[in-house]
Amino acid sequence: MSSPLLRWGLVLLFCLLAPVGFAKEAKVRRAKAKAPRLVRIHSGHRLHRDAAAAFERMAAEARTAGQPLLVTSGWRSYQQQRFLWRRYRKGLGPKAARPGRSNHNRGLAVDLVVGSEEASPTYDWLAGNACRFGFRRTVASEPWHWEYRPKSTSAPEDGVDCLGRPLDVEPSPAVVRQDAS
Repeated sequence: MSSPLLRWGLVLLFCLLAPVGFAKEAKVRRAKAKAPRLVRIHSGHRLHRDAAAAFERMAAEARTAGQPLLVTSGWRSYQQQRFLWRRYRKGLGPKAARPGRSNHNRGLAVDLVVGSEEASPTYDWLAGNACRFGFRRTVASEPWHWEYRPKSTSAPEDGVDCLGRPLDVEPSPAVVRQDAS
């Protein structure tokens, strides 16, 4: 009599525990499917492929303008973000988002060297131009933190930069010659 009871008990135990294993496996598959497609940018850091392409265009234009963009952080793993967040919570490091809530985990955020204040030439260039590439500053207390958000970052109107300042456009030589005649 104990043999059938034991069998049914084992079947019941299996039925209760099996979904836990299947759920864990499904969670791992979903996490892998959601993992960002990362590519290396010129600094060696990694970003989501779309953010990386936009960042490289922005960095090339910044270099042309004499403002090279130096990256200090791009994509971070969940474990790296957890480490930074725990240090922040203990008062041992700078502000950090909770793991899984940072766009660094998605490869969509980049931290840049902007100097010691918002008045630096690099910051000024970013503030005036980053929106044209889909980047914007999202953390008020962090002038170095820029996120790739092309759907919610609007490009500037013609003739003005991202801050609405008029663009200084030098007339081309052909225009100057026509005016001189």
